[in-house]
Amino acid sequence: MIKISFLLLSVILLHITLNSNGQQAYTAFTGATIIDGTGNQPVTNGTLLVQHGRIIAIGKAGEVKIPQGAVVKNVQGKTIMPGIINGHGHVGESKGIDGGHYNYANIVDNLAIYARYGITSVVSLGGDKKEAEPLRAIHDSAATGRARLFIAGEIINGNNVQEALTVVDANNSMGVDIMKIRVDDQLGTSPKMPAAIYWPVIRRAHALGYKIASHLYYLEDARDLLNAGTDMLAHSVRDKPVDDAFIALLKVKKASYCPTLTRELSTFVYGDTAAFFADPFFQKEYAAAIIQPLLNPARQQQIRNSKAAITYKQQLPVALANLKKLQDNDIPIVFGTDSGVPTRFMGYFEHVEMQMMAEAGLTPIQIIVSATKNAAENLGLKGLGMLAPGNWADFLVLDANPLDDIKNTKQIAAVYVNGVEVKR
Repeated sequence: MIKISFLLLSVILLHITLNSNGQQAYTAFTGATIIDGTGNQPVTNGTLLVQHGRIIAIGKAGEVKIPQGAVVKNVQGKTIMPGIINGHGHVGESKGIDGGHYNYANIVDNLAIYARYGITSVVSLGGDKKEAEPLRAIHDSAATGRARLFIAGEIINGNNVQEALTVVDANNSMGVDIMKIRVDDQLGTSPKMPAAIYWPVIRRAHALGYKIASHLYYLEDARDLLNAGTDMLAHSVRDKPVDDAFIALLKVKKASYCPTLTRELSTFVYGDTAAFFADPFFQKEYAAAIIQPLLNPARQQQIRNSKAAITYKQQLPVALANLKKLQDNDIPIVFGTDSGVPTRFMGYFEHVEMQMMAEAGLTPIQIIVSATKNAAENLGLKGLGMLAPGNWADFLVLDANPLDDIKNTKQIAAVYVNGVEVKR
């Protein structure tokens, strides 16, 4: 009798455990407007059904059968959208506004900050070391409370082809998801990787099964990188307007374009006290003590006098216009910010980037697709980007609809990764 009672108690406890854990029991989110990330019209009065960290069904109320015993969360009046994917970030280097902190604990901390801001996946494009490899999404798919991580390893460089190929092979041996090269002279202040090196680098990376992202600035470099086979232009073309021949080349090569407008913003915005320092959404993660050095008048004056800051500010309108033209010509735009570098505030800058994309003339749905479907499809992120049966249950619950105003992505009621709510 004691054994039977003990067994019965164990079953009851197991049942309670399975039904109190969003990873085990069915959970139905009902009553929301659901943006699925495809660019299609949202589902009104929708139901999203989740189990074991994945989406089981999505549809209008009455079209989705809610299993008996499912946990039902009434989110009527709210909007559900896929978690934001940052297709160009950096993870593990920054703590506050300082760099040089790369270690396992800092990677986890950075990913948690991203997640609390609704960024549920980050492609870290360079500077990634061996400490990041165990945290890659391919190994860590059941993690909750932090963003999924995809890495590029060391940015590929070298004085000759062999040195550069050695970096490619080292990244491959460590385990990465994508690779990156840098073709930029930093406004004439540093050597630029020559075509004679990056052409064979791109060929080797492709032979090993990796996509290549390319850091660039100039239109002519972008043309040659596309001809060499790059898969993503990882920054805006900023020196001159893009032309029809360039757009045609992007289409032929089936390459994507990642504007990183906040990268430009970060070069000059601290020449004064940044307005966003007063934003309560910013202050949720970044305390006054963290930004204090950026309020130093001498530092601000130095930035105002910086030739690079002046140039990047002058060229930002070119970047904005190029983004709009490429979007209008159906070039796949991949959302990215280059955040995670000191003073490029991870998590928060993603929301600023969306507002800057809107200023460039993109619609809210175009911006959302760039940060969901486009990012996942063009970077090969399986099971992510769209709310669809079988995909991971990474999504945001918002108090306001971002289709009305993209700033509403900041109105976060809850963030879910693997169907489990992130503590905020």
